[in-house]
Amino acid sequence: MMSETIRLSDTKRIEGHGRISLFLDEANTVTGAHFDVMEFRGFEKMVEGRMVWEMPLITSRICGVCPVSHHLAAVKAVDAMYGVELPPAARMLREVLHLGGFTQDHALHFFFLAGPDFLTGDGSGSKDILGVVTGQPELALKAIGLRKTGQHIVRTVGGRASHPVTAIPGGMSKGIKREQRDEMLGMVREGIEDAVFSAGVARESTLRLLEKNPEYGRNPMPMVSLLTDEGGYDVYDGRINVMMADGTISERFAPSEYTEHIGEKVLPYSYAKSTYLRSIGEDGSYRVGPLARINLASQMPGERSRELVQAFRNELGRPVHAILAYHWARMIELVAGYERLIELLSDDTILSDDVRVKVERGPGTGIAAIEAPRGTLIHHYEADDVGRVTKANMIVATTQNTASLDDAVLHAVTGLSRDDALAEDTVRRMEMGIRAHDPCLSCATHEIGRMPLVIDIVGPDGTLLRSEGAI
Repeated sequence: MMSETIRLSDTKRIEGHGRISLFLDEANTVTGAHFDVMEFRGFEKMVEGRMVWEMPLITSRICGVCPVSHHLAAVKAVDAMYGVELPPAARMLREVLHLGGFTQDHALHFFFLAGPDFLTGDGSGSKDILGVVTGQPELALKAIGLRKTGQHIVRTVGGRASHPVTAIPGGMSKGIKREQRDEMLGMVREGIEDAVFSAGVARESTLRLLEKNPEYGRNPMPMVSLLTDEGGYDVYDGRINVMMADGTISERFAPSEYTEHIGEKVLPYSYAKSTYLRSIGEDGSYRVGPLARINLASQMPGERSRELVQAFRNELGRPVHAILAYHWARMIELVAGYERLIELLSDDTILSDDVRVKVERGPGTGIAAIEAPRGTLIHHYEADDVGRVTKANMIVATTQNTASLDDAVLHAVTGLSRDDALAEDTVRRMEMGIRAHDPCLSCATHEIGRMPLVIDIVGPDGTLLRSEGAI
């Protein structure tokens, strides 16, 4: 009997197109598995030759669910290139814009994408968003309200509901009026109780999932996130921190130093890159995202999120490695985002018309990081004398979670027979582990020339005429 590779159909309820590949030995037993990213975007190569100040607009098109994160990571990198000191109001507006996108994205994923895995019950109900809506209509209304608030903030501050346009090198292209501020602040204050309630739902769901799957997805890994200089929670700015699997902080560095600490490699089975910690070597994989941020942060933005983090740690310990706990961490972050929004929007400084400084264009290197909803996002640009991009590199959250995604899939099927691996419950468990990470596959690609792309030229009768290597 020969070994076999099985490729499942596309994974459902994630951003983008990806599938699971299972590898069986001669005894028909699963010995390996990968989560394959199949789509190609190639923005790192596309932007070469464009002007660096165009990056905030171009890179926001990488993805329809991460546009705010790319918009802000890009503009922060351009600011870093030219040594910009932002006016206080501009800095605050950018963070408000970020938190608007951040909170609506978390609500989207928890309720509409991952939620059908654990919010529809164990009966015969529909395992999709219709199951959530019909099974828990009041909860669905809260979810819609939380998303609506975030989208309203993005539209008001960013100029558009998707693919924002207002963050520019040197600041913001426009400020906000008092009426706009008051409306946003009112919506956030009104919605924070729904955010806290959602965190409670996430707690119950996570504990139930962990009880039902006690050994699943608990492989210890280092974790990475931005923190303030004091070790506090911050999704807009800060230094990159590395927490080892035992909970110790082993590295702390500025985003501009990332190449000294983080390595990248191309995977032969995927269009996504993978990353590793240089201090450990190419096997030094790590996790990013809500679970990493809640594990690392020593301080939270407000009283409600501090209480929720303490409850999280009392229940699960610290650090928490169970990937199914991503759901609870994600909703704690929703509350933290609302608390920080209230703080920012309550400060009249944000109403200032002084939101931009002049930027002199020229050559340079700019590197910046931001915490996207799915994890740490790094943008790196190099420009020539006229400000034309000569090199671009983007490290997105999903590429940093590649090893954890593979581990989740492999953990669900290792040692199973072919039939057991393809059983509905097993496939559902693999997909549940993938969705816990909230992967964004439109972002998780790399540039032409380094991708494992092969073009097969097939004749009309189906005969393979020739294969062309990577272009």
